[in-house]
Amino acid sequence: MLGRRGRDVPLWRARALVVAVAVALVAVHLLKGLARVPAEPVAGMAVTALCLALVALQLRHTRSAPSGALGWAGWTAVEWAVAFLAVGPLGVSIGLLCLPAASLLLERRRLLLLPFAAGAVLAGGARSGGVRDTADLLLTVALGGVMLYAVTTLALLADRVHTARLTLAASAVTDERLRIASSLRSELSAGLARIHGLAVRADPSVLDGLIDGARATLAAARATTAELRSLSLAPEAASARALLASAGIAADIRIGHREPLGPSGTVLATVLREAVTAVVRVGDARRCEVITGERTGRTVLRVVSDGVPTAALGADVLDGLAERVRAVGGRLTAGLEPDGRFAVEAVVAATPAPVAAADPPELRAALGLYYFLLAAFCGKALLFFPASPSGLGLGVACTLAFCAFQVRFSIQDATRHARPALLVSAVLALAPLPWLGRNWIGAAGILAGSLLIALPLRAGAGLAAALAVAAGVIGGGGPAAVPVAAVNVAITCVVVFAVLRLVRLVRELQQAGAGLARAAMVTERLRAARDLHDLLGHGLAAILLKAELARRLADAAVVAGAAVGAGAEAVGAGAEAVGAGARTANAAGTADAGAADGAADRCRAELADIARLAARGRAELGAVAEDSPRLSFTAELASAAAVLEAAAIAVEVDDDPVPDEAGTVLSVALREAVTNILRHSSARHARIATTVTGGSVRLEVENDGVRAGVTPPGSGIGGLTVRLTEAGGTLSAGADDGWYVLRAELPLR
Repeated sequence: MLGRRGRDVPLWRARALVVAVAVALVAVHLLKGLARVPAEPVAGMAVTALCLALVALQLRHTRSAPSGALGWAGWTAVEWAVAFLAVGPLGVSIGLLCLPAASLLLERRRLLLLPFAAGAVLAGGARSGGVRDTADLLLTVALGGVMLYAVTTLALLADRVHTARLTLAASAVTDERLRIASSLRSELSAGLARIHGLAVRADPSVLDGLIDGARATLAAARATTAELRSLSLAPEAASARALLASAGIAADIRIGHREPLGPSGTVLATVLREAVTAVVRVGDARRCEVITGERTGRTVLRVVSDGVPTAALGADVLDGLAERVRAVGGRLTAGLEPDGRFAVEAVVAATPAPVAAADPPELRAALGLYYFLLAAFCGKALLFFPASPSGLGLGVACTLAFCAFQVRFSIQDATRHARPALLVSAVLALAPLPWLGRNWIGAAGILAGSLLIALPLRAGAGLAAALAVAAGVIGGGGPAAVPVAAVNVAITCVVVFAVLRLVRLVRELQQAGAGLARAAMVTERLRAARDLHDLLGHGLAAILLKAELARRLADAAVVAGAAVGAGAEAVGAGAEAVGAGARTANAAGTADAGAADGAADRCRAELADIARLAARGRAELGAVAEDSPRLSFTAELASAAAVLEAAAIAVEVDDDPVPDEAGTVLSVALREAVTNILRHSSARHARIATTVTGGSVRLEVENDGVRAGVTPPGSGIGGLTVRLTEAGGTLSAGADDGWYVLRAELPLR
């Protein structure tokens, strides 16, 4: 459970508040019982035991399970017997009856409230001095019962909301997965189906259409990946950390914005990538900070480095990005900070705050009962206000003003001018005490409970204790009255604090549940984006490569076929000739025919591979839409080697058998490494090695095609970093002695 300032608050604390309120309601009677022990040992001990028994009986309501073997009727009978035994023969005040009254409300036995109230009236009337005192006692019973009912209801509600948060998150993931599945199957599945349909025809004439289809599907996959990733900066932040680490630059990345980001996320990710790439390219920075946050409805991204602060760097970073940021209603600036560092700052509109969830009925009922507490306080105070017009007018004015402050700053959670309002409330609670009678002491208790909510706990508790003592002193009655007044203030304080704190806890739980659902949705989209990039990206790139190779082979077969035809004509023209010239022409025609047949066979083999890759892509597309797929590393290694060889890259494979538990993650890393070799390098040689040592497995993919300058890691490296981190592993990528090395290491369980 999330508590004040976002800290985790165990649910037992909500139940502890119920116990605290129950103990507070019996505290006066418990103290009086203990005070009777010296003079009346049996009666005093009996009162003490009965008070504690009533508190223990209340604990059954803090659990959602049924009341137990006795059933509700049996427990109600026991509780009534305990309460009326204390109130009747032992002479305890009827205020103790608030506990069984709360039980009737909690068990929804409202028909029993009438006979219960009649018994309370009889018990109160038999010992009170008049109607006013009887009414005051009955209000005390009703007030205590209703407040204990409210606190227990809120504790049960908090428990239920806390339990439901995981269901809410799971529902959000399911909804997002269905939406992603619908989108992927409508856009990408159709493209893969067209590729597969053309490839299985094994007809070279379809290669132009197949290549166009592969390019369009690959572009659609990349666009879908970008759209899925736009809700979060996490992948790009992971890429930035990896790039800075590879360049030996210390990275300090602090994420403070609210996600999901929406359409502006793609723009911010681009700014982050380009700014970090510029820092690495200049090459003299030792430290780089990436900071995000929210400011007056705007999301702010800052990339600050201690490298050479040149205007050229600023122009390079701003080039082409400022217009994109302006297109989403933001602005981009770059320049020197007062401390000499260079900063790039992008500001875009923040994601609108989510609409607050409506209060559940139980919460609205609890707030209504808090209003009842204030109304009952007013009623009790009015019973003992001075009868003079001036005294009554002063009492009504003080009551209305005090309750208005409570509604504004305790119930509605208003924070503006809250502390001055609490100071005014303190004056209203203490100053009228000498004139407004004994029941005005409740104002000090209500204010004390509000102080515990409005202020840090230590400061609030200290002020509440001081307020209780001050109320006893100002209220008069001599030194003996101070402890009694302090106890009364403490009782009201505990009740008010419990109600208000539980109201806030329920609202915080609702917000936390909604936040968890949003985070789960963003996580699901990032997972789908990673799988889509890592799985389909490699497959479609391989399809495109093989299709282009097949077209070259088809063209070669056509050229060779034309040569065969020319050779046949030469043989026919020289049919009359004999000797060496005729044999030479026939041999040349045979060689050309063999070359044509070989090129045609290789073209058909590439088309068969394309059909296989397209079929695998459709199967993996379904896995992306549903859950993370399980991949065979052996199959991925064979596929990677074949694709690299098709691109005329010599491949050296040095592989230890990879355990199944690491196969899926390392398969994805291998696909990303091969895709990067094909897209970002001019490699002629590559090496793939796996090593299993002790409790870990390592994958290294090297190539000799390092290009001049810095190649920024794309979404793949960021996604891999996140994926390896989630599995407890590490990822590094960068140039090393003229080769580019990607190294993934994963612990084995």
